[in-house]
Amino acid sequence: MKTTLHIEGTHCNSCKMLIEDVAKDIAGVKNATVDFKTGKTVIEHDEKLDMAALKKEIENAGKYKIRIAK
Repeated sequence: MKTTLHIEGTHCNSCKMLIEDVAKDIAGVKNATVDFKTGKTVIEHDEKLDMAALKKEIENAGKYKIRIAK
């Protein structure tokens, strides 16, 4: 499965790498790809992903605000 998130507060390559690393450490995440210029993040995951846990971990990693793209 793939879920697209919009993450406000990304502004550099360090943000990209941090978010990708944090996301990949969450159980159920297979891959994460961040475009820091647009804030668009694609999370490849299995059906058991706890989206609340993912959001919490990413938001706690920095001053990021997440919303799920429709």
